[in-house]
Amino acid sequence: MTNEQPAMNTGPNIVLRGAAVAILAVAVLAFATLAIIDPASLISLAPEWFGEPGTSSILAGAGLAGLMAGLLVKAVREGNRGNEQFATWLTLAALLIVPIFSMV
Repeated sequence: MTNEQPAMNTGPNIVLRGAAVAILAVAVLAFATLAIIDPASLISLAPEWFGEPGTSSILAGAGLAGLMAGLLVKAVREGNRGNEQFATWLTLAALLIVPIFSMV
């Protein structure tokens, strides 16, 4: 009698992930098609507050801060796994983003 474990990619979990990827692919294709056919209608989908002065720099700063945080979290996780060199490169990449804040 063998005690075989089921494969990781079986069951309803893989179906749910596949459906999510398919929905995202259709959404990306729809937006790309809209951008090609009528770019003005794509721009009109943006909310009103997005066009106010200063909003784009706030969003860019928040995006850069999120990117830095993600890189640093990944660096800590990789360092804990013993990949110190990769963690060092991730930390360096996060620190190289800091000068971009002055341009935003």
